[in-house]
Formats: sequence, structure tokens, C-alpha cells
Amino acid sequence: MKFFSVQSKLLTFFFIIILSLLAIDILIQYNNSYIVSLVNETFETINTINTTKEEISLLNSNLQRYLISGDSDSMLSVYGSLNAIDEKLTALENKITTKEEFLYYTNLITIFEHLSKLTERLVIYKKGNLPLSKTYSEYLDFSKFLNDYLEKFSEQKIKFTMQIHHRSQKQLNDIRRINTLVILIWTLFASLLSIVFSNSFTTPIINLSKVANKIAHGNLEAQLPQYSSNDEVAVLYQSFSNMIFNIKDMVKKLEEKAEIERMYAQQKIEAIKYRQALQEAELKNLQAQINPHFLFNTLNTILQIAMFENAKQTYEILLRTSSYLRYVVHNINRTVRLEDEIENVNNYMYIYHMRFGNKITLEIDVEDETKLLLMPCMILQPLVENAIVHGFKEKESGLIKIVARKVEENAEIVVWDNGRGIEEEILEDLKNFSFEDNKTTGIGLNNIAKRLSYFYGVERPLYIESNVEGGTKVIIKVPFIIDYSKLPKNEVNTL
Repeated sequence: MKFFSVQSKLLTFFFIIILSLLAIDILIQYNNSYIVSLVNETFETINTINTTKEEISLLNSNLQRYLISGDSDSMLSVYGSLNAIDEKLTALENKITTKEEFLYYTNLITIFEHLSKLTERLVIYKKGNLPLSKTYSEYLDFSKFLNDYLEKFSEQKIKFTMQIHHRSQKQLNDIRRINTLVILIWTLFASLLSIVFSNSFTTPIINLSKVANKIAHGNLEAQLPQYSSNDEVAVLYQSFSNMIFNIKDMVKKLEEKAEIERMYAQQKIEAIKYRQALQEAELKNLQAQINPHFLFNTLNTILQIAMFENAKQTYEILLRTSSYLRYVVHNINRTVRLEDEIENVNNYMYIYHMRFGNKITLEIDVEDETKLLLMPCMILQPLVENAIVHGFKEKESGLIKIVARKVEENAEIVVWDNGRGIEEEILEDLKNFSFEDNKTTGIGLNNIAKRLSYFYGVERPLYIESNVEGGTKVIIKVPFIIDYSKLPKNEVNTL
């Protein structure tokens, strides 16, 4: 087996050559790719900074126009510019790569938050006809300060990119020199070995290499030529022939397995898409349940109040309505805390009282600790609205009470009203989450129960108790979670 052993060493040698050159080439390609990626990221960052500057200039123009005219369109433009700047600064956070950049970004956020507060103060002062000059001067200083910090952030990003570029370029030059040396050494050594071994087995090895090359390119039907000698090469031929057979068999099995896995993965993907579509449809359905007539009547109420009173009360109801709408539109697909839900309910009830008077009283008894509970948006307000619409439809006055407590490792939220109770047949459907009759209340509770179940990963988060003589209680029992990292690891965490 002498010649066979030499051939094995020769093949191993050439294999090492290929791997060495391939490794060096991969390293070069990686460095090039990294440099290109870094430059592209820097360009995107600078572009984002420039657009942020443009938004700041637009904010200054919109605010100046509002302070002169005082009209609502200008005010909306001011808030639109603030939101646009906030989005741009949020986008910059994903492009931070160094501690220095993080420090600049932190200062940018602090400056912008103060600039936002100054803008809010100017809007309020304008509405109240208060002196603006001092606050506006401070606003202009912070606006310029924000622009300067953006410029410094851009310079820091370019400086870091150039440093990395120079360092990578030096490494790349060293790798290229090593690569050239390796190629020269291996070429010389391989030439000497080729001369030594070529005369002994050139023809059979060439034939074998041709077949191997075809197989390497995917042609598993390639056939070895006949070789009649009974020597080491013949053994190699037979072993290679067996290897081709085994490869064909293994490829066939892998293809069958891959097809099964592909079908399984496709089914799993479809199931996930269906579940996501169901959640999205339910969220959109919930959002669509906001009664447009309610909003229209609310605006009419605001106009009537404006006719008989000064602008203070009108401003308050407009502010509450705006907060309510902004909460629904901006947070419908996001995770909120219980205190946000409570604030939204208070806004809703304020608007309701302005429309219909104080015939229905809202009491809230929530422990401070439970206010931080993480939960889906629009859970409590639909329950309160259901109580008003269905519980007090035939009553002149009533009470709705929201109680929230931490019970061991769970949170318990109770929405209770002393309105008209629920009939036993309907109550049984509600308890079993069976809504074949398509009642409005049923759809709302079903939607809330499913979203809570998806969000917390619990099977039954919502319970209903009611007395036909009067009084209904909706109880929510869910895990007490105040840390985002503790939420169940599934797709509903993106809400």
C-alpha cells in the first residue's frame, strides 16, 4: 500500500493548499464587505442627521407661524414636526456603535425633550395670551443647540468610520502580502511534488479527477472508466465507485427529508400567518368599534360650550378628546401600562360627562404597584363603555368602579357597575365565550379575552359575574408583569 499512502498525502497536501487560499480569500472578502457596510451605515446616519436638521428648521417655521397666527392648522403642523424629529432620533439609536456616539445620542435626546417641553409651553402661552419672548428665546437657543449637537454626532460618526477604515485597510494590505507569499511557496512545493509523482499514476488519477470534478459540480451519474489492474489504484477506483453510490443514496434521502421538512415548515408558517392575521384583524376590529357618532357629538358639544363660555372649558374638553384619540391611534398595536389605561378611561368619562352630565359616576381604586402592570391597549375603556351602553340604558344614574390589586404573583382587575344585570341565557354565552347571536357586548368581550390570552399566554384571563336584578362584574386575572423581558416569548409581544 506504499503508493496509496503517498497519494493520500498528496491529496491532503493539495486540500490544505485550497483551504489556505480559500481562508485568506474569505478573510479579504470579509474585510471588504465590512468596510462597505460601515461606509453605507455612516452615509445613512449622516442622511438621517441631515433630514433631522431639515425637520428642526421646519419646526421653527411652523412654530413661528403658529405664534403669529394662532390657528389650529399651524398647531397641528408644530406637533407633526415634533413627531417627525422624534422618529428621526429614534432611527439614530440603531446606528450607535461606540460609547462616544451613545453619549452624544443621550445628550441629543435630553436636548430634544427639553425643546419639546418649550414648544408645549409656547403653545399653552399662546392660547392663554401669556408673554412669549423669554420662552421663545430659550426655545431658539435650544433649537440651535440641538442642530450643533447633531453636527457633532455626524463628525463623531465620520471620525469613527475613518479610523476603522484605516485600520481595516492596513490589515487588508498585510493579508494580501501574506496571501502572495503563501501562493508562491505552495506553488513551488506543489510543482516539485507533481514532477515526482506524475509518472507513476498520471493517467488513472486524471481520469479519477475528471469524474470527481463532475460529481463536485452535481453530476452524480458520472461513470468511472474501466481499470483492469489489480493494484492500489484499483482499490481506490472501487472505493470511489462505492462512495458515488452512497452519495446518490444519501442525496436521495436528504431530498426526501428536505421535502418533508419544507412541507412542515410551510404548514407552520401558514399557521403562524393565520394566527397573526387573526390578531391583526381583531385589533383592527376593536379599533373600528370606536363610535364615530360619539366623536361627532363630542365635537358638537365643544362648539356649544364655546358659544356660552370662555375658551378654558372648551380647551379642556378638546385636550381630553385629543389625548383619547392619540392614545387609541398611537397605542392600538403597542404594549401599555395599567396607569395609561386608567388615564384613557378618565379622558373617556370626562368627555361622556360633558355630553350627558354627571349621571354616571366613575370610582377608581388602584394600588400604586399595579399601575405599572404591562397589558395590551384598549382593555378597560371598552368594558366601561359596555357598562354605560348596556347597563345604564334605562337608568338615570349609576356607579362604575375599577379596582386593581396584586394577588400573590397575579394581578386582578375588576370593572363593576350597578346597572341593569345580564340575563341568564346571555350570561351563560358570555361565560363560555359563545357569541353566535353576534351581540355587540359579546364581540367586545371576546376580543378582549383573546388579546389578553395571546398577550399573557394564559388560557382564561377574563371572568364575568352578573345578577339579573342589577350589577355586573368583569374580572381580569393575569400574571403580574412589569418588565418587558418577562413577557411570553411569542409574536404577541410586539403589540
